[in-house]
Amino acid sequence: MARAAPASARAADIVSFLTAHPSRGFTISELVGHLGMNIASAHATLAVLTDCGFVVRDPAHRTYVLGPALAVTGFAALEQHPAIEAAIEQADILADELGTETGVSAIAGRDVIFLARRGPQPPTPSLGYPGDRSPLLAPIGAVFMAWADDTAISTWLERAALPPALADFYRNVLTETRARGFSVPLPAISAPAVMKAMSRVRNEPTDDDAEQHLAKAMSQTDEMLLSLDTLTDSDEITFKTIAAPIFDPIGRVLLSLSITGPGQPVPVTTVLDLGRRLTSAATIATRQARGRPPAQSQEGRPPGRR
Repeated sequence: MARAAPASARAADIVSFLTAHPSRGFTISELVGHLGMNIASAHATLAVLTDCGFVVRDPAHRTYVLGPALAVTGFAALEQHPAIEAAIEQADILADELGTETGVSAIAGRDVIFLARRGPQPPTPSLGYPGDRSPLLAPIGAVFMAWADDTAISTWLERAALPPALADFYRNVLTETRARGFSVPLPAISAPAVMKAMSRVRNEPTDDDAEQHLAKAMSQTDEMLLSLDTLTDSDEITFKTIAAPIFDPIGRVLLSLSITGPGQPVPVTTVLDLGRRLTSAATIATRQARGRPPAQSQEGRPPGRR
């Protein structure tokens, strides 16, 4: 069931939806259908956004797209968040060095938003496109949660409605991730059932039923995060991505820098080497943005875990 939203939330929903679908415009009827608004409220909100230049209406097709005023907003945001440019610079370097796709992501409210991709496009879809959003529910966004406090971790797990055993597994993986410095999502995170459910969430981002359907699909899919503690150097694995954190000045995970896997099994030693290289690049971006990693808690556990 679509959630009720005040005018400010309607405006945010419209801008976020248009940002996540930059290749086309949408009529007011289409926006109403995707975002669960009534047409009168949508019309009033779009009128304000249009007056501000945040959206533009095509008079011939009667569709709305993002307006030029938001470009200025983006430039201002980059000035206020130098870590983004530093991360994209490192993504460029890694893409050239490794010959693979790289990406930069951030937390946006209750979502993970994809900010930039660099390097060659892999044969199968992987990281998405700038503006693409995914709900922050386990195991999505593990690299952000590994350095979060226990309240945030519990919320992340509870939002996914996981069976207790799987929730405990992901908690343990977060501990590993913090100690190791990077997370390793597995191909199962892009399983057909999950991607179908994810597509519905992206097309109906305000529909709670769509998110619940995604959570169910993910809880019924094979493990999506790699635990390296149970593997030996001679083992081979296929991984989807490797992700490392970029920290802000007070030690929070601001961004994620990631590299895409080759789509075929590689030795565990290769994964570890790539993870260390990625972590080094993320550390450079953190320093360039005057960020700092948080102090390690005992045994490398996330804050709040004792």
